[in-house]
Amino acid sequence: MNNVYEQLKAMVGEESESIAGVDKVDRATIRHWCEAMQDGNPLYMDEKYAQKSKYKGITAPPQMVQSFTMAPIWPESTDKPASPLGKAVKMMSDAGYFAVVATNTSHTYFNPMRPGDRIFQKVKLAAVSPEKKTGLGTGHFVTVKQTYTNQNDEPVCIQSFTVLLFKPGV
Repeated sequence: MNNVYEQLKAMVGEESESIAGVDKVDRATIRHWCEAMQDGNPLYMDEKYAQKSKYKGITAPPQMVQSFTMAPIWPESTDKPASPLGKAVKMMSDAGYFAVVATNTSHTYFNPMRPGDRIFQKVKLAAVSPEKKTGLGTGHFVTVKQTYTNQNDEPVCIQSFTVLLFKPGV
C-alpha cells in the first residue's frame, strides 16, 4: 500500500466548516441557467404561475445548488476555506496523481431554493478506494458527501460526488 492511500484513509470522516456561497440565489442567474439548459419549467421563470403553486413563488432549479456555492475561479483567492476534497486533491497531486476526472454524482433534494436565499455547504470526505488500474491510468477514487443548507439551516440537498485522482497512462 502506498503512503498517500494511508493518509487519505486517515482523513475519511473529516468535514469542512460550513462555507457560505459567495452570491445569493437570484432571478437573473436562474434565468441564465434556464436559457442555457432550455428548461421551460414555469416554476423557475413565471411569477404568476409560481405564485399559484405550492411554493408560492419562483424557485431555482434544484440542480443549480452547487453553482450557488462555488467560489470564484478568478482572481484566485488565497483565503478559500480548505475542504477535505481540496486537501485530498493537493495531496494526491503532490504524490504524482495529478489528473482528475469526475466519475459519479447523485443528489437528494429537500427544500427549494428561492431568490434571496444564501446557500451554505459542508464537505465531508466519505470514502477512498485502494489504488485501482483504469483505462485512464492508476489512481484512487475519492468520494465526498456535500451537504447544502439555506440561511435558516434548512436542508436543501445532499450530494455524493466521486472523482478519480490518477497518474495518466500508468
